[in-house]
Amino acid sequence: MQDIHPAVRQIALLCASLEADGTLRAELADAGLSEGTWARMTEAVRRGEADRLAPMLEELEAVAERAGLDGVTVTSRAYQVLPDSDPPSRTISGWRCPHARPCGRAEVGADPGTERRCALTGDPLVWASVTSR
Repeated sequence: MQDIHPAVRQIALLCASLEADGTLRAELADAGLSEGTWARMTEAVRRGEADRLAPMLEELEAVAERAGLDGVTVTSRAYQVLPDSDPPSRTISGWRCPHARPCGRAEVGADPGTERRCALTGDPLVWASVTSR
C-alpha cells in the first residue's frame, strides 16, 4: 500500500486550516500569496497532481512565515497503533476529500445530512464508510 504523498498531507492541513480560520486566505493574500497561486493549487488538487503542489506549498509556507502564521500546512503528529479491539472489525463513516488524489482529510462521525465542502476548492466532500478487519 502506497503512503499518502507529503504534499497531499499538507493540502489536508491547509484545507482544515482554511475551514477553521475564515480570515486565513485573506491574511495570506495580504502577505503576498497571489490569486494565481491559489488557482494553480486548486487545479492541481482537482486533477490529483500532487507533484505539482510541492513548489506552491513551499511558496505558501514562505508567505505564511513572513506573515507570522504557523502550522498552515505542517504540524507535528505521531502515528500510534490502536490497541486490540473487540469486535475484530469496525465500520466508521464520514465526509472525505473528493479529489482524484484524496488528501486524507476526513470528518468522521459528522452528520451525513449536512453537506461539507473542501475549504480550498469549494468542491463538496464525499460521504464514505470504511470497515477494518
